[in-house]
Amino acid sequence: MNSDLSKVPARAYNAEQTDAGWRSMSMLVRHVQRGGHPAGVAPTVELQAGEKQYGSFLVDVSAYFSKTVDYSSSIFASGGLFFTEHSTETRDGWRDGDRQAVVVTSQRLLLGGVAYDFRSLIMIQPNPLDWSVNLYFQGAQPIMLRGPWVPWMTVVMCAELYGSPWPPGHAPEIDIPIKVMCENAQ
Repeated sequence: MNSDLSKVPARAYNAEQTDAGWRSMSMLVRHVQRGGHPAGVAPTVELQAGEKQYGSFLVDVSAYFSKTVDYSSSIFASGGLFFTEHSTETRDGWRDGDRQAVVVTSQRLLLGGVAYDFRSLIMIQPNPLDWSVNLYFQGAQPIMLRGPWVPWMTVVMCAELYGSPWPPGHAPEIDIPIKVMCENAQ
């Protein structure tokens, strides 16, 4: 195996992927702003009553974990306990996972065999300049999805949930040249 290939980051995407994802997102944003709605595609999964599938593609998945760790230490000397110390530390942050298939529908997000129902969605934090979105679902660890089609998927979800291309209170500047976006995504 070529050692140079092992140094390639797992999150690298080629220019065609980033270009296509950004253009599709930009066109969908304009379409939704004019009152349009995303178009459904032929389903690749079993759908629920009234549900439409909008797309499926690969994403890099990270999950947010928070854990409090207790540390206790003691020094024993002859005759008994001499010194005791106790401290706690909170360890939290995003932990990278694998590249997984995602399916976005009008009612749910299907991610590697787990269904996330939009009725349980608490918050969407889009970051199209990083090709990512943070999703917070009730009863689940927060997840971050990243990839060239994630900004498009975020617009699809927001159009379905809010009737606008972005969540309430969030309207990113999307008129950044595609060349700059592709360079940032490498």
